[in-house]
Amino acid sequence: MKLTFNSLLIATATVAATANAAVWKITSLDKGTRENTCSRQIQACQNNCGGPSLAPMAFCNPTTMAWGCGCLNNTPNMEVWNWPVPAADCSGSLNVCKLNCNDKGSNNECYVNCTKTHMCNTEDAPVSYTSTADVAIAPKYVGPAVSYKGDKLGDLNDGNDRNGLDPTSSQSNSASKSDSEPEDSKKGDENTVNAATGRQVAGGAAVLAALVAAAAL
Repeated sequence: MKLTFNSLLIATATVAATANAAVWKITSLDKGTRENTCSRQIQACQNNCGGPSLAPMAFCNPTTMAWGCGCLNNTPNMEVWNWPVPAADCSGSLNVCKLNCNDKGSNNECYVNCTKTHMCNTEDAPVSYTSTADVAIAPKYVGPAVSYKGDKLGDLNDGNDRNGLDPTSSQSNSASKSDSEPEDSKKGDENTVNAATGRQVAGGAAVLAALVAAAAL
């Protein structure tokens, strides 16, 4: 039987101890899928920058799925929601959302809500908290349920606890972290500019803009 990419996302979703719900995390993808997604991520960045030598910040860690894209001579102009890693993160969350509908009474309504909150590959997609400033820094993974457009979304139903992660809260603001957290963790959220080249790294600015917009609602 031939498995599609979406079926692999469902098959490798982690079923964890949040009641009987499946919990989505992009690192639960199998190794081959993670490596393939990272390969496409790096290639997309290099193409966007004009070639490998012009993409000093083209990276993707297949273990943590941390990714970044910074060009030497230009700012990456590909929309964040279309990069391979954020797109895979959205697809996986959507599939687990639908999977968790089986535990709810009105499946049809639940499926419709999943589709409404997971408009992948568009500015209405939920923000993916996977971009970092360096390949060695682990992503945040879970943050407020907001779209790249800055709209607050409903329950993503992917098993992750987002209670208290309001965009107005300092703990959810990608420009502000608790002083008790490691310096590397803080650095990972300040992922808008590559200090070595001065060029914007794809992902960070869009995440910050979405959180600021949602907080203003």
